[in-house]
Amino acid sequence: MPIDVVPLHLLGRALPDFSLLIVDEFAKFNSHDASQEIQRLEKALDRLDGIYGKTDRMRCSDFMADKLYGGILHGLQTAIELNEELRNLAIETVPPKYRNQTNVLDYSTNEVACVAYLYFMDGIRLKLGPDRERLYDNLIKALGKYVKYTVGYPGRDGGFPQDLGFGYTLPAFSLSGQPVVPYSANSRSDRIFLDESEQDVATKLTTASETSLRYFAAIGSAASSILGRYHDIRSIQTLGRTKLLDVTSDVLINGIIRPYNGVVLR
Repeated sequence: MPIDVVPLHLLGRALPDFSLLIVDEFAKFNSHDASQEIQRLEKALDRLDGIYGKTDRMRCSDFMADKLYGGILHGLQTAIELNEELRNLAIETVPPKYRNQTNVLDYSTNEVACVAYLYFMDGIRLKLGPDRERLYDNLIKALGKYVKYTVGYPGRDGGFPQDLGFGYTLPAFSLSGQPVVPYSANSRSDRIFLDESEQDVATKLTTASETSLRYFAAIGSAASSILGRYHDIRSIQTLGRTKLLDVTSDVLINGIIRPYNGVVLR
């Protein structure tokens, strides 16, 4: 599991009423069995709960079979299919190579339906996600122009999404400085993983770009501060590469790698 899931988990320490949404059902839209990846993620989050304190979780599989969810989904699908602006915004969320496939908008409309369901049923009023989710958020914001009543939710008028806020998480980077999806691994040589040895992590950091070092310094500092080892992240960000590498290794290994692997810090 990539180390980049840690700052997502730590949002539970910074924000009241925060929950991580595990999108365990969405791999099915791509005909992919993600059960093993989900198990690894859940296991990693369990361990992080034990280190930094519990962060609540919700799972799409807990509510996507709900009849009310089905009603919301159907209403949104209809609204998007019948409106040119909404359909164009939905198409923009799909990678170009997949835009000619059957049921091309299934993934996008379910993304929006999940947000709507959690808005109505759980009172969610702030959606946080990686920057790449702005395309989905643009679609959600546009719905308010055309959908005057709560779609598929009986007995409640309007509202969505006028009082729903949007925010974006810290961008995650590979060792070479390329943007990555925090919870999805690519080449093992270009990422840092939670279960790696201290020596392997230290060696990998020597190959990291300066952008990556500053990113890892930020997440290591945040984790370290929760464990009572405060570091001034602003001063760290101004360091030259040699000193930055030393400090980044310190905060990342002592703040995340050692605690995750069961090493008692003194």
